[in-house]
Amino acid sequence: MADARLTTIHKRLQALLAVNHATYSGVDLTGRVIRGSLTQPGYVPSACVYFIDAVESYGPTMGRFQSTANFEAYLYVGGATIDERNDNAINIASDGVKAITANRQLSLGSLVDDVLVSYTAIDGDRYGLSGIGIGMLRIAVKFVSDDGT
Repeated sequence: MADARLTTIHKRLQALLAVNHATYSGVDLTGRVIRGSLTQPGYVPSACVYFIDAVESYGPTMGRFQSTANFEAYLYVGGATIDERNDNAINIASDGVKAITANRQLSLGSLVDDVLVSYTAIDGDRYGLSGIGIGMLRIAVKFVSDDGT
């Protein structure tokens, strides 16, 4: 049985993040990205990406629907100081953005029209995650379909 469009997109986002990020951070997330939400990482470095919702609107033509699927990703990295954690979180988030936006259709052809990624860096100490920096990505994936799915 084939996956739904959103499942296919979710799996693709996981695959794009689960690589060795050499541009800024040098963090290897190969085999360390799960699909789903974590309250805290089991190990560092690691990441999770999860589906939030899909918002549908009319058009662009009669009988077609335009949707935006929203995902979030949390990329966990270590650091001995606040400065180091912040730098590491910004760098891994930047690597994640580059990985996702290298192909604005996520290499999924007509399933995806475009992707936008917003990001921030968070010090995990604020949330009881001692010694961890968190790169947070907000991912919006646009697509058009005949049935809204």
